[in-house]
Amino acid sequence: MAAVVLAGAVGVGVAVGLWMAPRQVEPLTLGRPVSDDGRAFGPGGSSRFTVTVDPANTGVRLIRRLDAGISMQQAAITVNGAPAGMWHPLPVENTYRWRDQAVDLPLALTAGRRSLTVVNTFVSSSLDFNEFLYVVRQQVKGVWSIADTVDVGPYHTTSEAAHGYRLTGPQTFADTRHFAYPPLDETA
Repeated sequence: MAAVVLAGAVGVGVAVGLWMAPRQVEPLTLGRPVSDDGRAFGPGGSSRFTVTVDPANTGVRLIRRLDAGISMQQAAITVNGAPAGMWHPLPVENTYRWRDQAVDLPLALTAGRRSLTVVNTFVSSSLDFNEFLYVVRQQVKGVWSIADTVDVGPYHTTSEAAHGYRLTGPQTFADTRHFAYPPLDETA
């Protein structure tokens, strides 16, 4: 019996080890601690980066990892110079501070394009607008997949350079944070 329990525990450990990959880019990372570096900017600031997508896309979703301990972050989004949406303000969260926020970009701005230049321009916040990771998901032939990932922060300058990332205006933060996502809701 002990061997069966041990084998089951090892199997669970292997499954958990696979699920907790060292650098998971899929935004569905709820219920676990994550250390990540990022940047933030205040009033008058913006960030810019370019991502690749399949020109046959029928939808593009931009997902941002943020520190929700800074409340009411709002920024305007443009894609290739055209208005594309807003990062809407979230209430403060002091216990589980990581959040993934998603915005579906207008199809008129993404269809037929191989690259998208995204600009986030500060609108308001209790302090600043922060960004740690962007995941770009696309729908092609009815299937959603990851098109590109932009890892932002002073320890990910290679990713920033590959995507032409730059921040204008006052940079208010550039460091690492160690937070957790909220636990999965087992009743959902």
